[in-house]
Amino acid sequence: MRRVMLAGLWSVAILAMTAVPGGSTGAADGETGSAAQDPGVSVVAVDPSAPIDPTHPDSAQDPAVTTSPTPAPPTPVCSPTTALVDPEATPEAVCLAATLDEWQASGRYGIGQQINASSSSYLDPVTTLAPDRPAVVGFDLSELDLGETYGFDLPPLQSLLQLSADGVVLTASWHTANPKSGLDSGDRRWQSIHELLDPTGTRAARSFWADYDAKLDLFRRLQTGDDGAYAPAAVIFRPLHEANGTWFWWAQGTDPADYRALYAALQQRAWDAGVHNIVWAWSPNAVTNDYISDPADLRPERIDIGGIDSYEAMANRGEQDQQLNITGLAEIAGTVARVAVTEAGPHGSITGGWDPTVIARTAVQQNLKPVYVMLWFDDGDGADGYTGKKQIGSLRGGRSWLSQCPQGVCSL
Repeated sequence: MRRVMLAGLWSVAILAMTAVPGGSTGAADGETGSAAQDPGVSVVAVDPSAPIDPTHPDSAQDPAVTTSPTPAPPTPVCSPTTALVDPEATPEAVCLAATLDEWQASGRYGIGQQINASSSSYLDPVTTLAPDRPAVVGFDLSELDLGETYGFDLPPLQSLLQLSADGVVLTASWHTANPKSGLDSGDRRWQSIHELLDPTGTRAARSFWADYDAKLDLFRRLQTGDDGAYAPAAVIFRPLHEANGTWFWWAQGTDPADYRALYAALQQRAWDAGVHNIVWAWSPNAVTNDYISDPADLRPERIDIGGIDSYEAMANRGEQDQQLNITGLAEIAGTVARVAVTEAGPHGSITGGWDPTVIARTAVQQNLKPVYVMLWFDDGDGADGYTGKKQIGSLRGGRSWLSQCPQGVCSL
């Protein structure tokens, strides 16, 4: 019988996910990792925080072995090419930016994979790619908030901290509920975001800022490594995304000046709360249709990364286009040092016959250097024209693409 030692999150996640019953609420079920499938393999999960005697490999789990305490890791020192907009950014945030800048300077980009942190199988889109992995992992704050209450064997925030410790870049979106109705982010019956600029002025404002404060608590836990249980982590945060579209309550129908002021208020409230582990991103939707407006007037004053979200409609179509429509990204690139394709993939793909290499290829053809590209998770059967196969492992050539990129970082 062979014995395989899998370090860090990869062993813990594979074991935990195979032990959790039930299906996903958002991410589709995937294949299990090769080690978990092989009956001739014994997988041993190792506590990455436990000290290991180099003369006794099993000492991390052997109470009979005496070792000295593991010293605290040194504070990282990094020098990004462009300073972050937060002058008090944590060392981890500064180093995250430096990593992105190094990728950009060397003509490389990270492959990203979104997870649904409120699903029991939330790690499947990542762990089923083993032995390969993405360089960037995305999550939504609202889903993370829910997932932390569900009693999963492996709480999602712990997984995110371990991913960060393993060198993965984290990025967060926020599909926050409509603060007036309490319904989801797609409820556009109330869009008076000017009310939110006075945090206590109305019930909607109080609801919005209370929700945001709860999400800042999640950032704070990441910033402290969950009170020292893990190494501190930084996060790319892109609130109020796709604001030039017609599907979110903070989008079209609001005043651009109010939108910019609200984004700035989110930044200031985080800083006032002592949350400084955020790299601030902004990502409108690509101008792919006449009803999607030019995002120029919405650009916040202070951002670290400018992105674009773009999905190709694949319902009732055989072949994808030769290029992905990323209209608007070139204009954004002229105003900020770092750009990314912050969401991309197919809409309405039933079979997954969509080649994700088109994302970076299109950027290169337009003389753009995205620091990362992000794929979503499988979110349905595709029959509605919007959901469907989206994650790396479900798309045509996705696994092959990732396998050619060490640690999920590819050459442009």
